[in-house]
Amino acid sequence: MIGLLGLNHKSAPIEIRERFVFCEEDIKRFVPFLKLNGIVGAVVLSTCNRTEIYYEKSDHPGLETAANMEQLLFSYRKSDKDVKKYFYHKENEAVVEHLFRVGSGLDSMALGEYQIVGQIKSAVQISKTNKAISCVLGKLFDDALKAGKAVRTETALNKGAVSVSYAGVQLASRKLHHLSSHPVLLVGAGQTSELTLQNLVKKSCRLFTIVNRTREKAVELAAKYDSKVGEIEQLPELLLVNDIIIASTASKKPLFTREMVQVAMEQRHQKPLFFIDLSVPRNVAVEVGNLDHVHVYDIDALNHFIENNLEKRKGEIIQAEGMLQTAVVEFMKWFHIRALAPTFRTISSSFQEAGRNVLDGVIRNKEVEEYERALEYGDLITKKLIGMVIENIKSVTDNGSKKEYISIVNQLFAQN
Repeated sequence: MIGLLGLNHKSAPIEIRERFVFCEEDIKRFVPFLKLNGIVGAVVLSTCNRTEIYYEKSDHPGLETAANMEQLLFSYRKSDKDVKKYFYHKENEAVVEHLFRVGSGLDSMALGEYQIVGQIKSAVQISKTNKAISCVLGKLFDDALKAGKAVRTETALNKGAVSVSYAGVQLASRKLHHLSSHPVLLVGAGQTSELTLQNLVKKSCRLFTIVNRTREKAVELAAKYDSKVGEIEQLPELLLVNDIIIASTASKKPLFTREMVQVAMEQRHQKPLFFIDLSVPRNVAVEVGNLDHVHVYDIDALNHFIENNLEKRKGEIIQAEGMLQTAVVEFMKWFHIRALAPTFRTISSSFQEAGRNVLDGVIRNKEVEEYERALEYGDLITKKLIGMVIENIKSVTDNGSKKEYISIVNQLFAQN
C-alpha cells in the first residue's frame, strides 16, 4: 500500500505549517524512525506551502491505519494531537492523483509554478541518498515528474503563471508609491530570491543589497544584478537604509525580532518599513507587525494576488486534469499488476513442477533423445496453460484492482 500524510496551504495556516517543516537533516533522522515501524520507503516533500510524507507500507501489524502514521509524526515532532485536524490522509490511487497534481503545479498556491519540480527532485534525491526510497515510490515520483512535464509542454498552464515572488513584488508596488525609488534588502540567495530580483528589475528597481549566511552565494547573485552585498550580522544596520525587506531563507528562528525592528524604526524616525516574508518558518517575528509604520506580509497574505490569476486559466486546468487522469490510470495498472506478480510466480512454478512430474511418470523409461523431446513439448503446453490462467486472472481481478479476488486466487494456488 502507498500512503500520504500531509498538510498544505489549503488545509493549514502558516503558523501550523512552519511547525512541520523538514530540512534535509530532519529527513535523515525521521525516515529511519519510520522504517523501524513497518515503512518500506518514504519521501518527505517539505516546501513553504506543504509538508507531505509519501510512504509505502509493509504488512507490519504495528502500522495498520493512518492514525498510526499520525502518531509517529506527532511523536517525532513532539507535537500536540490538536493539530491533527489540519492533516489529510490518502491511500493508493488518491495518493497518485494528488502527487500528479502537485508535480504539475495544479495544487500549488501559485497555479502552474515551476519551482515545485526542483523541490520534488530534491526530496527524491534525499531519500535515495539515505536508501529510503522503494521501487514503487521511485516509479511514482518519476511518473509524476513526467506527467507534470507533459502538462507544461502541451498546455499553457504555466504561461503567465503568477509565482509567490511575483505576487510579493506586486503587493509592494501597490502599497508603495514609486517602488523603483525604494532601496530593497533581500535576505537569502536561493531560487526564490533570484526570481524576486528578476521581478523587481521589471519594475525598474535598481537599489539592491543581498545578504546570505553563505557569503559566496550572495556575492554570486549580486554580480548578476549589480547589487551590494551585506553580512548577516549587519541586519540591524541594514534596516536603517532599506525600505523594503524581502526574506526567503531556511532559518528555523526569526531573523528580525520586535526589539531589532523597534530600535531601527526609532532611528529611521518612523519612516515606513515594508517586510515581505516568503519563508516558512517565518523569518520575521509575528510581533513585528504590531509596530507602528511597519507592514509585514507573510506568504499566506499573498493569496489574494495569486487567486486573481486563477479565473483566467480555467480552460488550461480542465485540459491538464484530463491529461493527469490518463497518467494516473496507467500508473495504477502497473501498480495492481505488480501486486499479482507473486501469484503469477506461484502459478508458473506449480504448473511447471506438476507438468514435469507427470512426464517423468509416463516416459521415464524412454530413450534420452525421446525423453528430452517429450519434455520440450510438455513445457510448451505448460507455458500455454500458464498464459491462459494468468490472462483469466487479470480479467477476473480487473488487472489486480479487485483485492478480494486476489485473496481467493492466492488460496487456490498456494503451495503447501
